[in-house]
Amino acid sequence: MRRRSLLTGFMCILAGHTRAQVKLLEANEASRAELESLPGLGPGLVEKLLNARALALFSDWADLLHRVRGIGPAKASKLSALGLRVNGTAYPE
Repeated sequence: MRRRSLLTGFMCILAGHTRAQVKLLEANEASRAELESLPGLGPGLVEKLLNARALALFSDWADLLHRVRGIGPAKASKLSALGLRVNGTAYPE
């Protein structure tokens, strides 16, 4: 039983450590290289995001999803978990 609680404690510490390492990245300010560093954002999708952002900054996640073809709710949720923010806000679950 003690072994199990030690393992549980270790997993909690590890999970907390992993969350602490998430670097927040603002969609309205991030560079091409910063955006491409996120898993799931390749050069093509980053290009679409930058082109849409050049016309006007994103007001919120709904605006980003509407204007950037290829980013839907599932991808937005994943990117948000990786640290992407729109106006400082995480994707609403």
